[in-house]
Amino acid sequence: MIIQRTTTGLDIAAPAKVNLFLEVLGRRSDGYHEVQTLLCPISLFDRLTFEVTEQSKIEFQLHLPAAHPQLAEHETDPAWDIPTGDDNLVVRAVRRVQQVLGTALGCRIELHKAIPAAAGLGGGSSDTAAAIAASLIAWQGWNRQLAVQIAAEIGSDVPFFLGGVSGIGIALATGRGEQCQWLAAQPDLDLIVTHPPVGCSTREVYLNYADYGEKRDFRKIVAACETGQPKKIAEQLFNTLQLPAASLTDWIDRQMRLFAANDVSGALMTGSGSSCFALTDDPSCFDRIRCAASALGLRRVYSARAWYGDSIEQQLSKQYS
Repeated sequence: MIIQRTTTGLDIAAPAKVNLFLEVLGRRSDGYHEVQTLLCPISLFDRLTFEVTEQSKIEFQLHLPAAHPQLAEHETDPAWDIPTGDDNLVVRAVRRVQQVLGTALGCRIELHKAIPAAAGLGGGSSDTAAAIAASLIAWQGWNRQLAVQIAAEIGSDVPFFLGGVSGIGIALATGRGEQCQWLAAQPDLDLIVTHPPVGCSTREVYLNYADYGEKRDFRKIVAACETGQPKKIAEQLFNTLQLPAASLTDWIDRQMRLFAANDVSGALMTGSGSSCFALTDDPSCFDRIRCAASALGLRRVYSARAWYGDSIEQQLSKQYS
């Protein structure tokens, strides 16, 4: 995340992510699945503003991109079907911080969405991490240990978006996804991300997952990242949830066929879907894919790069110095 102080509070850019690798190791006794996944932040950002108020109320306002003109009346777009009440992850996270700190202060939050929901891009988790960081900084001061604790309570991907003490970048996540080990490497990766007009339910994808026993080794793609070789990274892309997601919607295979027809280095579904992404070193590839995607009914196509940033501690230190 990128943190900026303003005259009235904080302005935070919250990045999306893609999974360069995702293997499910098995079901845990708590009902979650044990995973190994390689998470990479990308340059597609939501924006969250946070202002402290004297009353304890949490005021939340959601700003969505303009609705697609072809959307039928009464039809909801799953990309922007986001709750605005107490069940919103941002509101839940800020209320939890409020409870833990025992503060009587409140806040006014505005969330400007660009990352589609139900996509596997981690937008909700990233927004939640931004809200946890903002509320701690504004109400009491940054506390990493407390932030990670609350983040893990709210969602498995949320701790990743807080980054590490040395910076924000690619991380190997284990457990249910909340235990993160950051890589020092920062490979240059150019991506094309697509999101279809349907979303994927993480719960349904996992329910449809079948354990075939044989597991993919993550060490080859980690080595490719550490040596900064995009083509080798592309060769090692893997997501064991892609098959169960593709059995629930044909949009996964349609996106993969689109990429295959346009000579990309490698392509993969991210998270539990429904977004897919491709790695490419051809600057003209984005325009070709965007045109072809539009003909298929794929209206959301993003050009992005792997994004790396200073840690929260580093950012705050620079702003105070």
